[in-house]
Amino acid sequence: MINQLSLNQQRVLALAGIIQAATLVNQVAITGQADTQASHCALSSLFVANPERTEDVFGGEQAIHSLRLGLITLKSIMNQEQSSGIKDITRYVLGLIHLQSKLSKQPQMLNEISTQLNHSQRQVDLYELGHANVLASVAETYSSTLSSFNFRIQVTGNPTYLQQPMNTNRVRAYLLAGIRATTLWRQLGGRKWHLIVFKNSLQRELDVLLNQLSH
Repeated sequence: MINQLSLNQQRVLALAGIIQAATLVNQVAITGQADTQASHCALSSLFVANPERTEDVFGGEQAIHSLRLGLITLKSIMNQEQSSGIKDITRYVLGLIHLQSKLSKQPQMLNEISTQLNHSQRQVDLYELGHANVLASVAETYSSTLSSFNFRIQVTGNPTYLQQPMNTNRVRAYLLAGIRATTLWRQLGGRKWHLIVFKNSLQRELDVLLNQLSH
């Protein structure tokens, strides 16, 4: 049973959602594979339009466990690990925050994304969440909207994997899930400068959530 979350814990949860999406992008780019539970959480979040609670976006009562990968990776980032994977994930996260800030000023594009995701929902109903048709539909939403900005998130990794159409679609779908989580984080009052100014508070709340993973 998930404990009642404070506002700061909700922000950490949303931040973990951004980081989890970025980590999935990195996994596909490097290995051609992605964590199954984390992938389901990221893709599912795209179809939660009117959540009652923050955790509902990430699986409700199972939100903390569904965001396990994101929470653990956030801990690595906070500990300033210097691996190439962490550096790339951090770069993707900062890119998502920047891209979402541009999107937030484009209400027409936001409406278009919502409309296209409604179409993708019908694909989910026909097939299943991770089906190639669903991934292609969600990826097309990213391509036809967010890819129109001058700023692009440059994904680096193994070209053998990145050039496969299925993986291209997965990367774009995860990036869109990252935008979804970033939008939620901002709605909760999250700002980029908080990551520096409130670092100690962020670490404390993160440790509380990580502790719940062991229960």
